[in-house]
Amino acid sequence: MTRGTLFLVTGASGSGKDSIIEAARQALGGDSAFAFPRRYVTRPGAAAGEDYVPVSPEAFRAMDARGDFALTWEAHGLAYGVPSSIEESLAEGRSVIVNVSRTVIDTARRRHSPVRVLVIHAPPEVLAERLRRRGRESAAEIAERLRGAAVPPPEGDDVTVIDNSGPLANAVERFLGALKEARPVPAG
Repeated sequence: MTRGTLFLVTGASGSGKDSIIEAARQALGGDSAFAFPRRYVTRPGAAAGEDYVPVSPEAFRAMDARGDFALTWEAHGLAYGVPSSIEESLAEGRSVIVNVSRTVIDTARRRHSPVRVLVIHAPPEVLAERLRRRGRESAAEIAERLRGAAVPPPEGDDVTVIDNSGPLANAVERFLGALKEARPVPAG
C-alpha cells in the first residue's frame, strides 16, 4: 500500500485556512481517502469558524507527555497539538489535512514524509478586515498578527500557494485540486 500524504495547511491569521479546510471536507463528502483530524487547543470553548478539541493546559501537557500528539507548537499564548492518530491514517494510504503553524513544517517533513505544504495567502488589508470581523482579537493583537503575516512563506518543491483574497469558492477549488493531485494511487 502507498503511504498517504500529510498536507500541512498554513498561512497568516485571517487567511481563511479553517474556512477552506471545512469547505474541502464537505466537498469530499466523507471520501475515506482523506482524513481531517481535529487539533487540540488550550483555548476554552469553541471559537467561531474553528473546529478543534478544547483542552486545559494541564491536560495538554499530560497528553503530550504520553505521546498523544504527532506535532505540537505554541502561538499567541495557546498550545496546539495534532493527534498522533494521523500516523495510522498515513500508513493506511490516506491523505491527512491539518492546519498548522509554519514553525512545525521542517519537523513534519522529517517525521511524516511525504508532505505537501499548502500556504493560504491573502493581502494584509484583507487579513485585517477578516480579523476585525472575527472579533477574537483586540486592535493590538490584530496588529501583532499582521506583523507575523509579513514573514516570508515556507519554501520548497512541496509548497503550493493558494490565493484566498477573492471568493472562497475559488480558493477551495484550487485547494481541492492540490489535494487530488497528490492523491496516492495504489500499486498493482
